[in-house]
Amino acid sequence: MQVFFDDGTATEQVTVEYPLGHRRRRAEAIPRLEQKLEVNLASHFQDGQVRSILDLSRDQARLEAMPVDDFMGMFVS
Repeated sequence: MQVFFDDGTATEQVTVEYPLGHRRRRAEAIPRLEQKLEVNLASHFQDGQVRSILDLSRDQARLEAMPVDDFMGMFVS
């Protein structure tokens, strides 16, 4: 990708073979996604509620065993 400006200048050309989130970059993407989730949760919920949601999201077995209505209830402020 390269950006060209009206004044004739341009950025350097950058090649991204695999976007963030691609399975080859999954390890790189997970921490960024977790950080994004935490920031967005914190903008709507109290710290304890944010911690509960984050802890659950990191425990796949517990998350899969939880009834959907209980999970959705965690997002009520």
